[in-house]
Amino acid sequence: MKKFLLSTTAAIALASNALYAQSITDQIVSQLQAQGYESIEIENGQTQIKVEAILNGRKLEVVYDALTGVILKEEASTADDDDTLRRGVRISSSDDDDFLDDDEDDNDDDDNDDDEDEDDNDDDDDDTDSDRDDDDDNDEDDNDDDDNDD
Repeated sequence: MKKFLLSTTAAIALASNALYAQSITDQIVSQLQAQGYESIEIENGQTQIKVEAILNGRKLEVVYDALTGVILKEEASTADDDDTLRRGVRISSSDDDDFLDDDEDDNDDDDNDDDEDEDDNDDDDDDTDSDRDDDDDNDEDDNDDDDNDD
């Protein structure tokens, strides 16, 4: 009986979190539309909500905490040409749990694709490491030659 009650309570809590997140999403859409945004994309994650909105050639990106509605990150930039062509509201769900890593961690796949640059740098680093190994071997050989001179 206790297990049933706990599982029912957990199910209700999860459902209410989803409804609350939906409520936050609705509020975000209403606020952005009231400000004149015509292109709005919202991605609902498990713990965060990512919003991208376009107005007059400017792109607004905001990440909200899905439980509290608190803004975790906000930035504005010039919209790309393909961004300015889109109109309407698009809402999707994602299993992504952390939208904040988009630009901070080169290992994550993000809009800037700066992870490609890291791969290029990794190749250079590998070459450098192997060059160092060769240099170390040469240093040892040089020392051996010095010993033979005595």
